[in-house]
Amino acid sequence: MAGVLSLLVAVGSGFAIATIRHVEGHITRLDVGKDCKGEGCLPDVDPICIRKACTFLVLGSDSRQGLTRRQQRVLGSSKWTSGQRSDTIILVQVDVQNDRTVVLSIPRDLRVPIPGHGLNKINTAFNFGPNLMVKTVEQLTGLQINHYVQVNFTGFERLVNAVGGIPVCIYKPLVDKVSQLKLPRAGCYNLRGSTALAFVRARHIEGDAIPDFSRISRQQQFMRALIEKALSLGSVFHLPELVRAVQRNLIVDKNMNIYALQDLTRKLGRLGQRRVSFRIVPAVPLRLNGVDYLQLLEPQATSLFHRMRQGKALGNFGREAPLTPLSPANITVQVLDANSGGRAQQVVGYLERAGFVVLPVRVAPSTLTRSVILWGRTEAKPSEVVAAYFNSLDIVHTNHHTRGSIVTVVVAPDFPALEGV
Repeated sequence: MAGVLSLLVAVGSGFAIATIRHVEGHITRLDVGKDCKGEGCLPDVDPICIRKACTFLVLGSDSRQGLTRRQQRVLGSSKWTSGQRSDTIILVQVDVQNDRTVVLSIPRDLRVPIPGHGLNKINTAFNFGPNLMVKTVEQLTGLQINHYVQVNFTGFERLVNAVGGIPVCIYKPLVDKVSQLKLPRAGCYNLRGSTALAFVRARHIEGDAIPDFSRISRQQQFMRALIEKALSLGSVFHLPELVRAVQRNLIVDKNMNIYALQDLTRKLGRLGQRRVSFRIVPAVPLRLNGVDYLQLLEPQATSLFHRMRQGKALGNFGREAPLTPLSPANITVQVLDANSGGRAQQVVGYLERAGFVVLPVRVAPSTLTRSVILWGRTEAKPSEVVAAYFNSLDIVHTNHHTRGSIVTVVVAPDFPALEGV
């Protein structure tokens, strides 16, 4: 899923015309428009964007097509898993007028009306075809879908490999025997292929209160790290791997044109990470007839959808999920260099790979001489998340050297060594 987003970002940063044309020739396209009919058709997708805000529905399909026998032993085969579901559901609203991009995660266990099929988990709508998935999401959010992107497991793995893997830093071991995720220590890893897929799909991590929410938090963290790499000068796509990734593994609507995306992605690149906002549909757990669901949390969900439609500030709606730590993707950090001897820049890289939004390093005032985390707000959740990555640093609540909801990390000569870096 995040591999697709990286593709949309990175194509604006330097692909030659011949390269773009070569890649486009290997992408499967679905027809759109009120008059089109059949399975390979999206009559509810409208390419005309409202207020210059275009909304992309990005789906991760649990299709096992193209998996090797080894991968099928881990992920299951089509013999074991009938039909198809959307393993991950993300709305990406690119709002040029308001200089922002909103990445909205929709929990796959969310219980919603499926047009013509009653109430069920939203991911089951995909089993009735991509257009019903489009219609279900439009009915839920009130947002018109302008473009459609779908990638399967094989496509995700190959897209991540095409960018050379995604560097991600974690503050604790992450092990999930079901998805076969094995990150046995805190620190930094370059996630490739099946390990990257396991990271964004894991639902059985010790300490996760609500697996669907925790998984989305890790997905957001992964996407922040991925966008950071895609926007970096050193990010290079390997054309043969990229072609293999999109061939038969990536499906888009016929109006998705990489040429048209180039100018847009350049603009997004100039806006930087702070203008990309990650949200989750507000929801709470629900158990019904022995089945675990999530149900909409009102009026927060309605308010979030309304603000997205109107291009208004989102406030805190959808910023965090119940019983789940705030995602690093929704936390901004300011690093202050207190004569650290170069350590401050190392800390910046570490935080970026952990999925935080990191502002340019500033020189610390002369009064700050030791390494510490500063926090100015009364609500301390963001600072606690940052502190989990630097567990030997104190958190100091102060109105000095702090700004709004930004967490400040002072890096002095006594800053501890970073784990696994």
